[in-house]
Amino acid sequence: MGFRLEAVRDNLKFSLVAWPETGVRCDFVLPPAALSSFLGPDLFEPGSDASPPPRLTTSVRGHFDLQLIGRRLKVKGIFAVKAELTCSRCLTVFAGKVGDSIDETVDLLDEGVGADDQWEGFVAVSNGRFDLTPFLGELFWLSWPVKALCRPDCAGLCPVCGANLNEAPCRCRGETTRH
Repeated sequence: MGFRLEAVRDNLKFSLVAWPETGVRCDFVLPPAALSSFLGPDLFEPGSDASPPPRLTTSVRGHFDLQLIGRRLKVKGIFAVKAELTCSRCLTVFAGKVGDSIDETVDLLDEGVGADDQWEGFVAVSNGRFDLTPFLGELFWLSWPVKALCRPDCAGLCPVCGANLNEAPCRCRGETTRH
């Protein structure tokens, strides 16, 4: 009968049966819980200086255009989600946007193949089906800002007393400069 996107809540699952030569466009809106296993605290090492896992504040929205080329899948599209970010200058938590465009080709490998060598750049296929949710989770982390700023002119923290210089000038140790 033709390709169908399985109606599975919280996932991007596809069947390779009767995949159309012209490819597939998949618009998606996934609740934050769909990425929870890729954002959970188990990804962060205990005792490390890593920030706590991000909190997504909206659904993940986007689309993928998928083209099957032999046992490779060309994925082109975009995604975006709002999340709580921490400013790298003043440490204030603020609402920001994480998202990106993607234009990548990944290998479709039978489940278990390649997993032992931790090779990235593949999507696992099981019983003729594959799930792009882990791929989307990886895209999320690749698009996470290295240095998020609450605003472009963020003044940061005073290096002496730690006061947030966005809120008021610092008056520590006789210094009255706003850095």
